[in-house]
Amino acid sequence: MKSKLIGAVVAPISIVGLTFALGLGVTAFGSVGTGEQQQSQTDSIISTLDVTTEVPVAPWCGWYVSSSDATDIALGPDVGQDTTYTGQQIALTATADQNTAYVGPQAGLTTKGNSGDCSWFTEGNKYGARYDVSASGSTFAASALLVAGATADIGMNFSANAAETNPLKITNTGIESCVGDGFIAELAAEIQDADLTTTPWSVATAVVENNNFCQWAAKYEIKIPSGMSPQYGNVSYRWTGPTLTHTLVIPETQIP
Repeated sequence: MKSKLIGAVVAPISIVGLTFALGLGVTAFGSVGTGEQQQSQTDSIISTLDVTTEVPVAPWCGWYVSSSDATDIALGPDVGQDTTYTGQQIALTATADQNTAYVGPQAGLTTKGNSGDCSWFTEGNKYGARYDVSASGSTFAASALLVAGATADIGMNFSANAAETNPLKITNTGIESCVGDGFIAELAAEIQDADLTTTPWSVATAVVENNNFCQWAAKYEIKIPSGMSPQYGNVSYRWTGPTLTHTLVIPETQIP
């Protein structure tokens, strides 16, 4: 900036001096040693200015799942089935309360969020997810509900046994509407004595966005086998199955 300022002031003066020299001769230049010297200049601070800005940072996107507070589920005879055990097989079923799984900025959402509500920040931060159900065992323990209280009847116990085509099946009612959000249901999700863990659905990393969303209800099915002989008649029996633990799993490595 200093050199440009000096050039703008000095150049017009030089042109005027040259014009007088041509018309008047050497006297126009004055005597040697009597002219003004160029003023020395130093840098000077005109002003200082701090530049700042504030830009909000979106919350992290993350996987969340919500479910009801129910701690047990009572299976009952399927539609059209006998409701009294007479030695014939009885198919049991129950549908649990609705679950919600989604990608979003925080827990507690009940509807699909907007894609701009959160951010993964980079593609490398995205992860798929899966929903696992594991059982504490495979036995359904029988008790006769006598006047004196519930009494175990181990002869009426049965198990979730794939070899006997009687696993505890878990299907996802309503999850078919979530295919567009990347949810892939496992049609053969089941618990049985040889495998106490199953995965009813999963979402691959490749289809994860900022607002994948699904609501579904888990349906459970199993059969009371035929050919069993209860120790007591003319009473109700209760079968207590294994504890089921539902887990939203975020793998340590990305699902393809």
